[in-house]
Order: sequence, then structure tokens, then C-alpha cells
Amino acid sequence: MSDYSIHNSEKYFNRLEGVLYSKLFDLKLPFVAKNCDEEYAKRCAEFFEALDLDSEAFSELICAGIDYVTELLDERGDEFDLGEEFDEMTPEDFLRITAPVVIVFEKHSLLTDDDSPIGFSIQMRLREVADEFFELAMQEEKPIYAGEYRGVSPWNEKLLKKKWNYVEG
Repeated sequence: MSDYSIHNSEKYFNRLEGVLYSKLFDLKLPFVAKNCDEEYAKRCAEFFEALDLDSEAFSELICAGIDYVTELLDERGDEFDLGEEFDEMTPEDFLRITAPVVIVFEKHSLLTDDDSPIGFSIQMRLREVADEFFELAMQEEKPIYAGEYRGVSPWNEKLLKKKWNYVEG
């Protein structure tokens, strides 16, 4: 059973906004759906609600996120107090110390809402560090990006650049 709500954005033209429940993070999360109809937004919300660590693609995305966070903590960990240290971070550790801020669903601009695969990016943060953002992005069953927050469409080819993307291509 899905647990989401969707409505037209009051702030932005051609956007839907809503809230969904994520079992993974055990949170209700806000989302934005850009340039799509309500049916596409529903498909995306239902897809995201069903994600778990058993999904190979999402698990791969989480592992790339772990690589990013581990490197961030190696470089700047003395700036943050996470309340614990990790010899090796597990996906469960990652989900416990991070929090999604907002999910952005976006259809491929060259496809119809019915034909477009699900595409989304998640703005993330460390739970104990409110202003340190990073991003995870997927296209349906394909992890696309994990790294510094860019706010770019999951369909943008720039996300595939190796030098700042922790997803192995």
C-alpha cells in the first residue's frame, strides 16, 4: 500500500509537490516532480517507496554514497561530530547517519510521461550536520550519480563525469 500525497506546486509552474513514506529511512519525505503529469509522479513515488537494500541497483547507489561519505569524513571528519566512528561503513550505518532532504522526480525531456523511465535525485545530508549536502541519483534500475550536491537532472550527461562521481560506470 502506498502512502503518498501529490498536489500542484503553489510556488513553481509545471511542478507537482508531495510527501511519501520511505521504509528505508523511516521518514515521510517531501518530493518535487518536474515537468510531468500526476501519473508519472505516482509511479515515481511508488517506485521509491518500494526501494530497499535488496534492490541491486539501489544497493549499488548506496555503496557509492558510502564511498563519498567515507572520503568526506576522511578529509573533513574533524569538522563533524557524528557521535561514532566507522572502521568500515555498512549500508545500515549509512542510512542511520544520513537523511534525505528532498527527492526530485524528473522524466526524460525527450520522452512522454508514459514512456519515460523513472528518474530521480535525492538531496541528502549527514543527520548531525545540517548544512553538508550530497546527492544520489538513479534512472529506474541504474545508479547514475553519488557525490557532492549538484542539483542536476538525473538525465543530464554531466553526472556521468568520473572525476566527481562515485558511481562506477
